Parts: sequence; C-alpha cells; structure tokens
Amino acid sequence: MQNLSPRENVLKVYSGEIPDWVPVAEQSFSMCMPMAVLSGGPGTALEPGTIIYTILGTPHVIPPDTNIGPMPIPGQPQIPDINNWRKYLKYPFPSIDAMDWSRDIEAAKHVDRETRAVEALVGGTAFSGAPYNAMVDMMGHEGASIAMLTDEEKDSWHELIGFLTDYEVRIITRLIEIYQPDIVCTCDDLATAHGPFMSPATYREMVKPYQRRIIQCIIDAGCIAELHCCGKADYFVDDFVEMGLKAWNPAQIFNDLAEVKAKYGRSFVISGGYDSQGKINVAGAAEADVRASIRDSFAKYAPGGGYIFNTGGMALAHELGEEHMGWIFDEAEKCSKLYYQ
Repeated sequence: MQNLSPRENVLKVYSGEIPDWVPVAEQSFSMCMPMAVLSGGPGTALEPGTIIYTILGTPHVIPPDTNIGPMPIPGQPQIPDINNWRKYLKYPFPSIDAMDWSRDIEAAKHVDRETRAVEALVGGTAFSGAPYNAMVDMMGHEGASIAMLTDEEKDSWHELIGFLTDYEVRIITRLIEIYQPDIVCTCDDLATAHGPFMSPATYREMVKPYQRRIIQCIIDAGCIAELHCCGKADYFVDDFVEMGLKAWNPAQIFNDLAEVKAKYGRSFVISGGYDSQGKINVAGAAEADVRASIRDSFAKYAPGGGYIFNTGGMALAHELGEEHMGWIFDEAEKCSKLYYQ
C-alpha cells in the first residue's frame, strides 16, 4: 500500500482506478457551499414558523424540528400559473457580481486541499444546480407535474426552467472560480423511495436538457461532475452516465446497485450503499445490528472498486446520537481497510 492521503485515495476512485482502501465520504472530502446564495446565512438561528426567502424569492418555512432544512409552504405555490410566470417571479434576480461573496472568498482560503478532495455542493435551498427541484419549490409537485404533462403549459415550462438554468450556470461558474473544487456535486432529487416523480420519457424531454447544461458547465470548468439524487432513481442511471456524470450519491440500497456496478464497473462511482431507511438507522438500534449492516454494505459494493461509503440519505445525526454515529464510522473505518490490499 502506498502512503496516500485520503484525497489521493478518493480521487483514484473517480479516475476509475482501484484505490488503496475504500474511501469513507466523511473522511475524504472538504465540503463547501455557496454561502452567498444560502438563505439566512450559515449558522443563522431561526424559530420554527419563520418565513425566509430563497434568492429566487420563493418562501420557505422553518419546520418544528429546526435541524431540518427550510421547506416550501404547502398549498401556497409561488407560481400558481406557469403561463404567467413572469407575473409571479420576482426578477431580475441579484446579479452574480452584486452578491456578497466575501464569506466564500474567506472560507476558500482555509479549505483543506492537502489531505482531502474539495467538493462543492450546490442545490437544495442554495437552489443552484437543481433545475427540477427549483421548479417544484416554486410550483409544488402537483403544479410542476401538470406543467410537464399539459400541452398548453409545456412551452412555459421550457421558458422558465431554461431561464433558471442560465442563472444557475452563472452562480456555479462563480462558485468554481472561488473554491477551485475537484468535484462539483449538483443536487436534484428525482424520486421517492418507491419510484421516480416522472417517467423516463418525461424526464428526457422536460428535465434532462437543463441538467445537462449544469453538468457540462462543471465539466468545462475542469471539475468532476457528481449528482446527489435521493430515492429510487436507477431508472435514470443510463442518462446520468450519458450526460457525463462520474458519480451518484447517496445511491440508496432500494436501487439495483448491483446492476449498476455490473453494467458500468469502475467508470461510474456509487457513493452511498448505506441502509439509510432500515431498522439500523433509527434511535435505539442495537450496536450489533448497526455494525453488521455496515459490513454488509462494504461486502456488497466494495469488491471491484467504484465505491465510496457514504451515509447520505440517513436520519439526522442528532436523532441517532453520538454513540450511534460512532458505531457507524468506527465500523466503516475498519471495513475500509479490508479491501484492495
């Protein structure tokens, strides 16, 4: 075994090589997000019920459990009629240069680039890099689904999502300039635990062209493109690969990950494979069950490479407790050394 840093080891996975050990995500990456875009700013304490607005002007409410991110207000879509989206959307948005990037510029000076790979995360309430989720935020799932399927609304869908994608690309470009990341992970959830929000045909017509533009922006900047997409989204993996994505997280286990590995080998990285929805991922789970589940994840997905152990998609850590989290990462560290040597 070479004396590699976690950074060097995990980058071998993205390049299609067999690493010296199975990377554990929490030990392998320096994560950064566009603070200039985030609602409220990092560390802002907000009371449940507080209304905040995204950079798009979309209202979100702080839920009773403040450890959960802000959520769109149910039944109150920002854009109730997509054919008149210009009437409801508060634009022009702030220009990229007018945003306060000072916190990002300062944070970039202190990113650990020596021992960890730098990964920029865009999406969620930061909005950038999530064209479909941004549409759902503004219209609700029902409104977005109707717009994608109704002939009278499809043209307006393409106008709005294209407009947003142009803006998102500019934000991502600025983020890359500041942080100089190795990997950019764009977040756009397309599915529930039971299946996708839309058919593959609808995805390819109404969403994929805009995700492709985001991904190409990342690739053109010389970064590795990764997608965070929760749920049973294996229906779209061929599209992910065709667009140039190198990795998918959290790649939850109700997807057919064995088939993905068999088809793409080390050319497409599975970052996940953790039983995020199982009985071991609840407070009060037995230590033996937690550790056995971690060993099972490594046994299934580590052989042959192309795997990063990642607990993304799990219950909130504060619900599980420090001891429980300790079992997970202690067992993961032990298992990570059992392969490729």
